[in-house]
Amino acid sequence: MEKLFYDMITELHIREGFVQITYQNPSLFDFPMRPFNYYEAREHFLRQEVYGEDTNRVENFWSGDKVQTFVGNGSRPTMRKIEFRMHTKKGFRWVEQLAFFASDEGRQGGLMVMLRDITDAKGERMDALNAKDRAQREMVGLPDIFTFYKRAEALLAQYPNHKFLLFTTDIKNFKLYEAIYGEEKSRALLMMVADELKEQLRTALGTAGYLGDDSFCCMFATERSTKEIVELVRQVIQRLADANMGFSESIGIYEVTDRSEHIENMYDKALLALNTVRHNHKENIAVYRPNMFMSKERVSEAVQDIRRGIQAGEFTFYTQPVVDINCGKPVSAEALVRWVKDGRVISPGEYIPLLERTGYVVMLDQYIWERVFERQRAMLDQGVETITCSVNVSRIDFELIDVAQLFQSLKEKYRIDPKLIGIEVTESAYADNYDTVQKTISRLRELGFRIYLDDFGSGYSNLNSLSDMKLDILKLDMKFVQGRDEQRTIKIMESIINMAHLLNLPVVCEGVETEAQLKMVKALGIYYVQGYYYYRPFPYDRMEEMLRAGDRVDTVGIRLHAANRVHMVEVFDDNVYSDTLLNHILGPVAFYEMDPEKHVELVRVNDLYYSIVGREALVDEAYRNHITDYVINKEDIVHLLEAAEANALTGSQADILYRRADEKIMTIHAHAFLVSKSSDGIGRYYVSLRNFTVLYDRIRKEMKTELEHEAGGTVSVRGALKENET
Repeated sequence: MEKLFYDMITELHIREGFVQITYQNPSLFDFPMRPFNYYEAREHFLRQEVYGEDTNRVENFWSGDKVQTFVGNGSRPTMRKIEFRMHTKKGFRWVEQLAFFASDEGRQGGLMVMLRDITDAKGERMDALNAKDRAQREMVGLPDIFTFYKRAEALLAQYPNHKFLLFTTDIKNFKLYEAIYGEEKSRALLMMVADELKEQLRTALGTAGYLGDDSFCCMFATERSTKEIVELVRQVIQRLADANMGFSESIGIYEVTDRSEHIENMYDKALLALNTVRHNHKENIAVYRPNMFMSKERVSEAVQDIRRGIQAGEFTFYTQPVVDINCGKPVSAEALVRWVKDGRVISPGEYIPLLERTGYVVMLDQYIWERVFERQRAMLDQGVETITCSVNVSRIDFELIDVAQLFQSLKEKYRIDPKLIGIEVTESAYADNYDTVQKTISRLRELGFRIYLDDFGSGYSNLNSLSDMKLDILKLDMKFVQGRDEQRTIKIMESIINMAHLLNLPVVCEGVETEAQLKMVKALGIYYVQGYYYYRPFPYDRMEEMLRAGDRVDTVGIRLHAANRVHMVEVFDDNVYSDTLLNHILGPVAFYEMDPEKHVELVRVNDLYYSIVGREALVDEAYRNHITDYVINKEDIVHLLEAAEANALTGSQADILYRRADEKIMTIHAHAFLVSKSSDGIGRYYVSLRNFTVLYDRIRKEMKTELEHEAGGTVSVRGALKENET
């Protein structure tokens, strides 16, 4: 038989919501030849099959707005192409993926996707990647997913009368854990999880695998009930949690019932169970149940029921206030969707996951957004001063619609001051499609809307990423106040809160339910909370009553308290806490002191500082006391610190030419804040640093080329660049 040019051919019917693999090279792939739910298949492909460093690029390629535009061009032949690295039976391989619009047989929104192996053309880079992957697996000491599948199938065939359970697990908040404690301790944690699996298999018939990143799988035979196994797993999780601050796992379990089923289908069922607790802060373990999976017919019926409910006005929104603990009054509120059907309030957990999987959550979100604008407008028309009401925007919203354009339309339609509408974006949505979300949020902020980062700490972003996100308010995930180990929680919260305050971000703590939790967050310098201690979610009618009363709410809203800045003084002290903050959370930073005579002294730096200035970690006294000797224009750093003092809220920014230890000249972008000033006139300053040398060199080169082209000869770009920089 003639070898096909492509190694995989797939049909994507996006509007109909399913994916079908029609051909795959068996030497590279072994995916089930059955229809998949489009959104579930896309998520699995991005998280499990694509090499981690390529995930964002591939996800952006398949982002909803680009796919819709592509599909919309179906009247003429079109093609899109991308190259990336993918996990195969032969390890990581470079592949080329081509997508063609297909409209045959009257289908709308269909794409033909073809994939071929192009590794041979990539050579050494691929060899290095596979070497890295092998090293990671050798460290963990467990086989890959393909080997796991083969061993699991062999066990099922060899022991037909044994009861088997299949587990899949990942570590919650792993990226946050890595940001706090560093790579070495994170690797040690992975090895502990792997060792625990190996220990369990010493006395049980089974096999385990490592899926990469923080994910594992395991299957073993047992005579115990599934309930007993779940309890034993809980004990293991707690033992690991006691040994590792901030550790927690999500685990999905599938009890093997149909041995004729493909092993990957079994794994998918365990993964489906895991996904139900992935973001659940009170439960870590879920056992697969048949009702977790819906047929296409049942999905269609459920979606139609929801569409009918929207048209019938059964969907509304409740509000849960954010409270300023100093006055005990609401300062803003979050809109939460509720479905009131036949007199019963249906939990969002019963229908939101379905809508997210099918993409129909967009329909419901738009409906709720407009209702919030509508009710806010009604209050204003009655002469009632209102507070900000925030709405939730999901990952699917960013993929499938132009969120910024829609909010602009609502703003204009209802003539609403955008400061009265907050937009809540979860950490996971931000991390899943960073570029698209970042661009959209920039447009929303330009329109005047305030952006909330919701559920921060749920495990997707590290703390350094906060400085790059365009945000107005940070909402801490409820797990921080509802955790078991208060002292460990406090240490993590201190780091996050200080980082947020450095970035001028007010912090809201979610999930506050008890007086003890309230006292804890207040002691940490958090002044805004949301949770059952003050209010459970309630209908908006009640919020309207509170607004009309006037004195029951604080219309000033969420703002950064001046007291929030005091905490950074602690970083000047040389202790374990400040070392953790400096070296595991912040980017390159330096702390300076300047006396009334404008003498500047370097007080403290972190490890990343040395990496950009090219100096040893042990800085001698002469270097500290004569820091300006290494600045090309010595007045630049003095002016930077003076401007920071004059602008206490926003600080000051400047580009400073700096001489490295190797005598090379660098361009450092510095952002300075005044931390404190003593009675004798000595100021203390926090300065974040970024190396702009490469960027400016490129600008200079591009400008020189452009100017030479226009002038027909050699020109100087010094003046032009200076003008461009200002």
